[in-house]
Amino acid sequence: MADEEQMVMEAEDGEGTPKKKGVKLKLIMIIALVVLVGGGAGAYFAFGNQIKARFFGGNTEPAKETKKKEAIGPILSLEPFIFNIGGSSGKFAKISLGIEVKDAKVMEVAKKMVPAIRDKALSVLGVKGPEILMDINNRNSLKQELHSSIKTLFKEDTELRSIYITDIIIQ
Repeated sequence: MADEEQMVMEAEDGEGTPKKKGVKLKLIMIIALVVLVGGGAGAYFAFGNQIKARFFGGNTEPAKETKKKEAIGPILSLEPFIFNIGGSSGKFAKISLGIEVKDAKVMEVAKKMVPAIRDKALSVLGVKGPEILMDINNRNSLKQELHSSIKTLFKEDTELRSIYITDIIIQ
């Protein structure tokens, strides 16, 4: 009987060991796969732009330049303009403008020129009819016209960056 028990124990050890080795091998392979995929994902997030640029062409530098261009400079908010609308409509409008300048130094210069800036803006806005001022599709062309008129007051064309129409009411 002792011999039979010993044979049963050997058989269990023989069968038990391969099952444990198979489970351990699967576990090690799964862990290795997870580490490999995680490392690939980490490398993509860290170096994805360089990899794309190298294999698919293109350059990563323009993205940095657009970020620099998107930075907004100081904005001078002008008091609202109330003026008669051009033509014989008998209507008037109230418009508030914001003027974006290059830097704080130009901002100080612009603060001293507020009456001249208001005069230039009123000379452009006063001749516009109500249909032009009310139509949202004309806003960009109106801003461009204001920009080209007001930038003549500054020493350099680059000192005035943009014009913003912050409020408009027509009656």
